[in-house]
Amino acid sequence: MNVIEELPRRVSDWEYNTVLAIVKKYEYEPGYFDYKDVLIPTRTEGSEFNERIRRTACSLANADGGFILFGILDRNKVVKSPEERIVGIPTNDDLCKKFADKLTPIQRAIYFEASPTAITLPTNPTRGIFVVYIPKSPLRPHMDESKGIFYRRGEGGTAEIMKFFEIQEQMMYTEERLRKLTLFRLELAQHQKTAKSLIEQEDNVIHNLLRFETGSFKMLLADVCGLIPPSTGLLEQLLNIPIYGNLINKRLEKNQIPGLMYQETESQRAFLIQGNLAFFDSLCSTCGQKLQEIFGEI
Repeated sequence: MNVIEELPRRVSDWEYNTVLAIVKKYEYEPGYFDYKDVLIPTRTEGSEFNERIRRTACSLANADGGFILFGILDRNKVVKSPEERIVGIPTNDDLCKKFADKLTPIQRAIYFEASPTAITLPTNPTRGIFVVYIPKSPLRPHMDESKGIFYRRGEGGTAEIMKFFEIQEQMMYTEERLRKLTLFRLELAQHQKTAKSLIEQEDNVIHNLLRFETGSFKMLLADVCGLIPPSTGLLEQLLNIPIYGNLINKRLEKNQIPGLMYQETESQRAFLIQGNLAFFDSLCSTCGQKLQEIFGEI
């Protein structure tokens, strides 16, 4: 089983024992994990430290993804036991913003997930472990623009400079993925536009001929599903869109059958459909916002 699949799906669900188990099992940083003893370095080592963070982030995003654990001594520090590697960092800063600021020179921007707050050390409530998860990026390859270098994850968790053919291959593959992703996002926007148009019809919605084209949506979703980080839960939400779209289509079509007797009045039927449309519109909006967070503007 993939190492990442053995862990809680979201870093927000991690506990101190999760970190302890990782450090005990992977004391010397395999490819999926990178240990940093600080997040905010001293002034003298700040530039070099931030460069190392960018190398690590790029190498993870350009390869198979992984975790950066801040507050853990790395392999260069000799300790008597794995537990002594867990030293923690101060928890009184906006750690997520501090980390994001360090990635600013990276192009394209890297998507990451982070623990909302540091995981408090049981021995010291003022210190904790800050966990960042960087998935394999659908926008790879990423470059540290300050250096003009692309990195990938090498043996033993090192960040290695990518070769020309590796960069070229990832770039060509990414452009095709992004083209399909753009088409998919436009289809999602069209679904939401259709929903809003039907909502505006109010009681007359049952006589409207607009329908949701769910077949093409499912085909496009199949093309781009591999780009969506599983930990976000977004894929499950996107899979619900054709389900509810078809449900609304069937209710609208049912109301078009001439001579069919209904127990509800037209107003009651329209009310039920409007409720479905409001939920559908909200679902499309939520998915669109999450896609924007991960991939940026269309």
